[in-house]
Amino acid sequence: MNSKLTIMQTTDWSKYSFEEWCRQLGAWINGDSEKMVRVVKTMPTKRITQKQREKLLAMYMNDEKLRDRLCISKTGTCCQLNENEARAIQRLFMDLQLIDDEILQEWISTIWSHHVLSNSLRKIADSCDTSVNQIRQDLKCGFAFIKSRYSHFTFESFEKTT
Repeated sequence: MNSKLTIMQTTDWSKYSFEEWCRQLGAWINGDSEKMVRVVKTMPTKRITQKQREKLLAMYMNDEKLRDRLCISKTGTCCQLNENEARAIQRLFMDLQLIDDEILQEWISTIWSHHVLSNSLRKIADSCDTSVNQIRQDLKCGFAFIKSRYSHFTFESFEKTT
């Protein structure tokens, strides 16, 4: 019996490093506002308490100068993904999101925020009330987990420089 190949199987994962796949996904998302709405519904997010949620909502309602991070246009990476490649990398993030481990979800959320949404390490650290070094460690731990699960990826962060 012939089985159908999935987009995860047909995607040439050697085309980019994992970080570049994430940047390309970010460019693909930013290219169309409808895609952004669909993807945001499935993107990994940190769990916050009701009190934190109320505080954020109050801050958002009271500050006229506060801009939603999803409304700010990003520039820099030109999208070179086709629809199937974009869906494949998005599917990978959705699969990772299904793992019920709070620490892992923090790592994945950090990767998403830095490499897909192009937020700076400082901005992520400030929003999480932690240090830039902790964010760097979260990125490395997240990459190590992804490398252990999806060994076909290469990572710029793990390449030796001379």
